[in-house]
Amino acid sequence: MKIRMQLVTLIRCMIHYADHLTGLKEAPKTVTRITYQEKTAEIDLTEEEKGIDERRAADELENLGSIGFKNATQATLKFADAMAAVEKNSKELCTKLYTGENAKYLVGADKIPEYLSHFLEHMKRQVDEFRINSVRELRTSAEKLLLICQEIPASVASYLDSRFT
Repeated sequence: MKIRMQLVTLIRCMIHYADHLTGLKEAPKTVTRITYQEKTAEIDLTEEEKGIDERRAADELENLGSIGFKNATQATLKFADAMAAVEKNSKELCTKLYTGENAKYLVGADKIPEYLSHFLEHMKRQVDEFRINSVRELRTSAEKLLLICQEIPASVASYLDSRFT
């Protein structure tokens, strides 16, 4: 039960994280739900598993924690959208805080303090660098997973041969 479960979990987490980072050129195919029963060559879900599969699918993404989730009932939160929300909230809070005599510090088209403009520009650069580096690391991890997956059949066959012959 471990190999199938781990592979499906890894693949789904990678897809979810890539979607969160907007690191895919096109939407990936949905991962087909398969049985975790490894004592059979069949991959279709058993009737018994169909009843628990929805919960199991949610559990598979638990490894990511809150990455890409607003909460369990809402759709995936994109990284860029989350960063845009931070910027928007910062600007809104500044306009609320800088009132009266302090309103003179609100400059530019966004009417925010100059130091905040510099900070937000720097944050955008850091966010872009982080996203690009994360997508690169994810691509490298996916390539490593592919290489490992290609070795699994030979490893299992070798194990069975040494164990039972």
